[in-house]
Amino acid sequence: MDIRVLNYFVTIVQQKSITNAARSLHVTQPTLSRQIRELEEELGAPLLIRGSREVQMTEQGQFLYNRALEILALVKKTEQSIRFDEEISGTISIGAAESQSLATVAYVASNLTQNHSQLQFSIFSGNADEVQEKLDSGLLDFGIIFGEVNHKKYDSLPLGKGEQWGVLVPNSHQLTAKHQVTFEDIAPYPIIVSSQANKDIKWRSIFKDFHIAGSYNLLFNAALLVEAGMGIAIGLDGIVNRAGLSFIPFDTPMEENLNLIWRRYSHQPKIAKVFLDALKDNILDA
Repeated sequence: MDIRVLNYFVTIVQQKSITNAARSLHVTQPTLSRQIRELEEELGAPLLIRGSREVQMTEQGQFLYNRALEILALVKKTEQSIRFDEEISGTISIGAAESQSLATVAYVASNLTQNHSQLQFSIFSGNADEVQEKLDSGLLDFGIIFGEVNHKKYDSLPLGKGEQWGVLVPNSHQLTAKHQVTFEDIAPYPIIVSSQANKDIKWRSIFKDFHIAGSYNLLFNAALLVEAGMGIAIGLDGIVNRAGLSFIPFDTPMEENLNLIWRRYSHQPKIAKVFLDALKDNILDA
């Protein structure tokens, strides 16, 4: 499978037309059509439905498109890492959980971009599983996660304690009469939990007898479910600030350690090393 042909396929999908894609790629339409037919023959599956107005993807085509985006992004990142290894330019990709504690990382990133105009930062928001998956595939330089670190796979830098866990409820909810809540307090109500917590043994043991009405990836989306009356959301303080909602912390400290992680034994481009050194210096000076 040729990288160039994958790029052809992605461009056709995005342009929704072989004619428009050929014009964008500066190749002839017959050449482009032939390349896609050969790709379909190589994979043994149809990838595109060629309509009178625009092309559409088959199920196999959608799968290839998603994978092709990741492959092309990884190729681009690899080229950047080699090409820009002697200068402070390129893109540093960071996957991060939602947290106010990222302020330190944001401060360091801001200082670096002010001092190096060719440097950019790309931030991906997701839970620990999503961040680690992209980190493992090489699509991210760093990940920022809560909880324990798998030191067989990752090196890490502690970023301190995260925010306190608690519940997000409507302002009219009777729990707002409390300054803190216990698990017994929230047991009568449907709860909305993070998809990460829903897989975590510790949290699953706590919520095994609770009515879990839903799960979320980003707490902002869970806040919309709370406003709609689905239930109350378990989450971290300081992330959602909506006029109609209140955050109530749990009565016992339930803070998670926040860690910056990166793959062990992997080659780090110069820009990644510069960022890591700047972050370490900032933490030491704090």
